[in-house]
Amino acid sequence: MAEEINFLNSIEAAKVLGVNVSSIKRWTDSGKLECIQTAGGHRKFLMNHLVKFIEENDTSTKKAHIFPIENEADLEISFYVLRGDFDFLSSYLLRKARASERSAVLKVLSGLYLGHYALHTIYDELVTPVLRQIGTLWMNDELSIVEEHIAAQTIREAISRLQGIIRIPPRKSGTALFINLSSELHDIGLKMSENIMEVRGFNTYFSGQMTPFVKMEQMFDKIRPDRLYISSTFVFNRDSTQEEVNQLFTISRKYSTAVYVGGRGWDVLDYDHEVVVKRMYSFEETFES
Repeated sequence: MAEEINFLNSIEAAKVLGVNVSSIKRWTDSGKLECIQTAGGHRKFLMNHLVKFIEENDTSTKKAHIFPIENEADLEISFYVLRGDFDFLSSYLLRKARASERSAVLKVLSGLYLGHYALHTIYDELVTPVLRQIGTLWMNDELSIVEEHIAAQTIREAISRLQGIIRIPPRKSGTALFINLSSELHDIGLKMSENIMEVRGFNTYFSGQMTPFVKMEQMFDKIRPDRLYISSTFVFNRDSTQEEVNQLFTISRKYSTAVYVGGRGWDVLDYDHEVVVKRMYSFEETFES
């Protein structure tokens, strides 16, 4: 069976090139932009039509792209980013993360952000499902532990680089501290939560992986956080982890800090405490809370 050809219509071609549909019509009528016309007179485009146009008319498309187009593959991804096709982008991101192609992962994330998708939407609809797929592949022995770490770290680094283009309000509305427990190996979820709170105008302090609890109260005394976010994805020893959690709750009560918790580790940890405002299940909740 022949592979189905993925044609673009005039509206989709206009989005990729960053122009209006009337420009597409004018360029095709003049022969400047190649197309295929159906029997009904509709214009259909292949990606290579648009690639050729960009190569020959670079000055006409200065507003065309939300990230630099270096080849036909980039142009195709630009199209799926503009269309918000998270199913396609999830498969693409998984492949690129496994191949440790950080620039490709960053292009998708930055493209969506510059295309006016909210951070919490990008994280909930794209990054989180891909991270879960990576974890599932590892659990099913389809990825080694090294491959799992490489894929996850590729996404982690792209998210860190994304911070360079995030628009942060100059006026601050509070201070938030983001803590991973001392046995916590993954900090991606916490990093994404920090990104979102930065966008909301908070001063943020981020601890990273496996935070030691030495002099924790001194940190609270120094920055006086309005909020504390605690991430736990996997609990190795419930008793010792619960002890750390209780310590954080006690310190938070002393400093009138509101606590928000998130991650699957809280399925086995007790967080029924007066300082805990909410358990977060999505990044949209982080944005709205």
